[in-house]
Amino acid sequence: MAKTKTIFYCTECGYETSTYLGRCSSCGAWDSLKEARFDKVKSKSKLDKDTGLFLRAESELLTLDQIKEDEISRLDTLSPEFNRVLGGGIVPGSLTLLGGQPGVGKSTLLLQVALNFAKQNQQVLYISAEESSKQLKIRATRLGLAMKSPIAALHSSSQSSLTESQLRYAQTRKPCSERFDDKTVSDIQEKILVYPESDIRAIIDVIESKEPQLVIVDSIQALYNPDIDSVPGAPSQIKDSATKLMRTAKSTNIPIIIVGHINKDGDLAGPKILEHMVDTVLQFESKQDSSLRFIRSIKNRFGNTNEIAVYEMQQEGLKDLLNPSQVFLEQKSGGVIFASKEGRRSLLLEIQALALNTNYHNPRRLANGVDLGRVHQILAILEKQSKISFASVDVYVNVVGGIDLGETASDLAVALAIYKSALNYTQNLDIVAIGEIGLSGEIRSVTDIEARINEAVKLGFKKILLPAKNLKNLNKKFEGIELVGIDKLIEAIDRVFGKK
Repeated sequence: MAKTKTIFYCTECGYETSTYLGRCSSCGAWDSLKEARFDKVKSKSKLDKDTGLFLRAESELLTLDQIKEDEISRLDTLSPEFNRVLGGGIVPGSLTLLGGQPGVGKSTLLLQVALNFAKQNQQVLYISAEESSKQLKIRATRLGLAMKSPIAALHSSSQSSLTESQLRYAQTRKPCSERFDDKTVSDIQEKILVYPESDIRAIIDVIESKEPQLVIVDSIQALYNPDIDSVPGAPSQIKDSATKLMRTAKSTNIPIIIVGHINKDGDLAGPKILEHMVDTVLQFESKQDSSLRFIRSIKNRFGNTNEIAVYEMQQEGLKDLLNPSQVFLEQKSGGVIFASKEGRRSLLLEIQALALNTNYHNPRRLANGVDLGRVHQILAILEKQSKISFASVDVYVNVVGGIDLGETASDLAVALAIYKSALNYTQNLDIVAIGEIGLSGEIRSVTDIEARINEAVKLGFKKILLPAKNLKNLNKKFEGIELVGIDKLIEAIDRVFGKK
C-alpha cells in the first residue's frame, strides 16, 4: 500500500514544511499554514508512457541540426494590445498564466478574447471553475451585444499613430457604432463551449475530445484532483493541475490560458514552480480610482519580457489604448516629459515634482512611480551641482498615469522637475528630457534612443534633451527637431532655465 505523507503549506506564498509553524518561514504570514495529505508513490524503474510532459515520440535524442524549425503561426486575438504583450499573438501549444488582483478584469479580458476567437469562426472551450454557466452567460451577453467592434480602438485613435496593417484592417471593419444582430450573436456564442467543472481529470478529457482552438481555465487555484488528498489551492493540487494542462497543451498543440490569483503582497499565489512551468506569465494591474489597466509580461518564451499593454475599463468592457502617450499627456500640469521604454514600445509620461520648505528637522521624501532611493541620490547630486540646499525641503515626485518606471533613463526628467519646483518656475517646459545621471553629475547614455525620439516627434514635441553620447551615435536625421546633447546636469539646468 502507498504510504501517506503529511505536509503543511502556506496559503499566502505556497511554502511547504513537514511540521506545523505558527508563522510562515518564507513570507512571515501568521496562521497561514494548512495541513495536506497525499500518497507517496514508489518510483518506477521504467518510464511510463503517460508520465512524461511530452509524447514519447518527441522525447528522443536529437542533435540541434536534426530538429526541424517550423515557422510559428500565431493566433490573432483581435486585440492589438494583447497581441503586443504576448509577442505577436497566441502561440499554439503554449501555456499562459494571467495573474491579477480581484476585480481588475481578468475574466472580462479573457471572455473578450474568447468572443474575438469566435468571431473568427474558431471554437473556444471556457473552463469556469469559479462561476456558474448562467453567470458567465450574463457577462458574455453584455459584452457580445453592447461591446463595440473589437478593433474599435483603431477608429478612435489618430490615424498617424497606426501602422499600415492596422489602418488596412480598420478600413475593413464595420463602424464602431454598429451592434451585432441576433443571428451574428447566436453564431458567435455557438463557438464558445462553457464547461463549469473543477475536476482536472474531466477537464483534460473534454479538451482532448473537443479539440478547440483555444482553452481558457478560470482559475488554476480552483482545480483539484480527487486522487490527491488535499484541498483545492494547495501546492500539490496546483502542481498536479498545471502539469496536466502543460502536457495536454504540448501534446495536442492547443493553447491554454489559465487565470491565477495573487496574495496580499501582489505575488502570484501558490508554489513558485507554477511560474517556471508555464511559457508566459502576464501580470494584470490597475491603480486605485483609475479606469486604466496594465498588462505586464513578466516571462515570455516566445517574445520580449517587460512588454506592457494598456487598456481602459469601460461599461462595455476593456478598450485597447493604441496610443497611451496621448492619454497620459491629455492634461499636462507643468511637469517634465520623459520618453520611457516598455519592451518594444515607447511611452511619453509626465513627471511631476513638488518641493516646499518645512519646519520639521527631517524633511519628507515621497515617490510614486520612481524608486525612492533614486530620488534621494538625485537630490544629493542636485544639491552639489546647483548649490540649492534641500536639507529643509519636502520633496514629492509622481509619475502621472500610474506607470512604475524601472529604468534610470528618467533621472534627468526627475531632476529638472524637482529643480523647477524648487525654483518656483511657473512656465511650462515644452521639452522631453532623457538621460541617466551619474554621481558626479554626468549624463550617461541610454538605450533605444531613436524609438524614444520617434514617440516624442509623433506627439508634436520639437525640443529633446538627450545624452551627448547618444546624439553622436544617432544614425537618423530628424528634420525640424532640436536635439540638444547634454554632458552634465548643470548644463541641462542652464539650457532649460538659463544661467544663474
